[in-house]
Amino acid sequence: MVRMREAVRNLSTKKLEIFIKIPFLLHINSPGYPGFIETRVPAHGIWNFEQSGFYNEIIKAKIFPKSIIENNQIDSPAILGFYHIGSIGTFTQSIGSDFDYWIIIDKKKFSKERYDALEKKLDAILRYCRESYDQKVSFFIMDQREIKNNCYAPFKGEETLTVPKIFLKEEFYRTFLMIAGKIPVWSVLPGKKDLEKTGIWNSDGLTAQILSMYDDLIDLGQITSIPIEDVLKGFLWHICKSKADPIKAVIKATMIFCYGFSQKLPQTLLCEKIKQGYSTAGIDDYGVDPYKALFDQILEFHDIEDPKGLSLIKNAVFFRLCEYPDVKLPDKNTPKRYLLDKYILRWKLNKNQVKKLLSYSNWSESEKLVLEKTYINRLAQMYNYAIRRIGKINNRFDSRTEKRNWIILRNKTKERLRKSADKICECSTYLKRRHILCLDIIKKTNLWEVNFQTQTGQRMDKIYKHSNFLGVLGWILENQLYRRQTASISLHTNFLLFESSDTAITADTLYMAFQPLKPLSDSCYDHDASWSKMMILLFYDTPGIIKAEFLISNNWGELFLDSIEFALTNNRQVQCSQMANLMLKYSDENLRLFIFQFSDTHDPDIVCQLKKAYYELACPDSAAMSIKKKPYLDRL
Repeated sequence: MVRMREAVRNLSTKKLEIFIKIPFLLHINSPGYPGFIETRVPAHGIWNFEQSGFYNEIIKAKIFPKSIIENNQIDSPAILGFYHIGSIGTFTQSIGSDFDYWIIIDKKKFSKERYDALEKKLDAILRYCRESYDQKVSFFIMDQREIKNNCYAPFKGEETLTVPKIFLKEEFYRTFLMIAGKIPVWSVLPGKKDLEKTGIWNSDGLTAQILSMYDDLIDLGQITSIPIEDVLKGFLWHICKSKADPIKAVIKATMIFCYGFSQKLPQTLLCEKIKQGYSTAGIDDYGVDPYKALFDQILEFHDIEDPKGLSLIKNAVFFRLCEYPDVKLPDKNTPKRYLLDKYILRWKLNKNQVKKLLSYSNWSESEKLVLEKTYINRLAQMYNYAIRRIGKINNRFDSRTEKRNWIILRNKTKERLRKSADKICECSTYLKRRHILCLDIIKKTNLWEVNFQTQTGQRMDKIYKHSNFLGVLGWILENQLYRRQTASISLHTNFLLFESSDTAITADTLYMAFQPLKPLSDSCYDHDASWSKMMILLFYDTPGIIKAEFLISNNWGELFLDSIEFALTNNRQVQCSQMANLMLKYSDENLRLFIFQFSDTHDPDIVCQLKKAYYELACPDSAAMSIKKKPYLDRL
């Protein structure tokens, strides 16, 4: 109740409206209402929805007419339980918080047709939330029996899940908001300590007894222990997640580290601590806020067992409460502000220290990157410590699926931590979160630089510089700063950009050559990375080619840069031979080539000449090939 009140208070009027609407749209399937789908098999309805607070609020606020539900009698509701999981209703809720929902079903009552209909309905609701309310929403459909046994497989097919299952369930129990449907029996069972006091050691028997007495409860499983495999997977998972938010990742990873390696703190799960406070919490008692409990535990751990890392964690907690990366003080007279003020006082931060942290938005890009790299290094240190303590993990997984999930997670981590001088670097999380309208790539005397303008009108000049043009373009691609549906990208140079024909092109064409850059699924991490695309950009000046830049991507979504500066005495054949030798370093049977020119006029021969030189090196044993000029096919 406390957390639901906090969620309602912190949501804007518009966000609150869609928060209330979503369960209603799942419950009905009526023409003229968002989420309606044509289907022979009903795939809507939430168990006992009419008894929920959301139903009462909808009727009270007259958001939808009561007659819609009264005229939609549902004999077999598709959804047994509907819950929100995550930051909503906690101290870490922000204006940008996503709505993440768990939908619990009974898979035995679903045919393939009914399941497909449910997914279509959810897709329609997601689209409505995004287009009408600018709200990101995610639905996760789970079978009650499978989730009870920590299985998160799709309706049909093999489970692919790199997130540690135990901690996924722990986070659910720690942060879930009851929206509608059946109540998780875990939340009404006595805690572990209470069971020990009463002499009841078999919680399964007690669970079965309670479930037999009440039909409004559902068993989603218990957490009896934390396998060390999940601890290790947890570190890797958060190293990967640090790409989106290194602050959140290091906080959650530290919690996992406490569970796995703390010598002095009790091993009570945080979700159990939260549950212990259910019976004593008052209307505005925020003492058992899920994230306050998390902050207090990791601060206590560092204070007692790792004082050297305490300052780092304090900064992380500060930033998390101030809505990093758009850092600002919480509103006055709010629970979040009270907690932050309490920490500032306890940590004895002076005004200058607080001012420095609050000015994060004005830090230079290099300062922001130093901070983020410090947290990423901290994540890597925790994982390396765990490996030294435990040893190799490869032989700890019994099933083929678990081994595959481990390989995927390990390779994703390798991609995240890979350091190479020629790898295109990341920008700060702050930059990634900007909504950029205009990107200007400007040629200076010995380098290229990037200027931005955001949707709010903010100018960000000289935000990145590189001696190579593809170094700048690759940086924009790597960090997904150019969203072509809402932004423009312009070149400011005296040269024209050409592809296979003599018609000049724009920088958007270069962008499209690499799409999609980032993997669309995790399946590519089953194996080692392989080269997928190579862009070659040739720079011309009188009398010919003076430089070649190479931007190469692999199927893991990494980008690498290479270049050749040509001597003025080199003839065209020598130049093509040099480029072909460099191209051979990245040779792969699936490699796709894209050749562009920066020049005053288009060179009609270079594509054919360069490809001929490359294929002669790559396929020396094959018969000599005659490559005809195919400008339209090359362009395709």
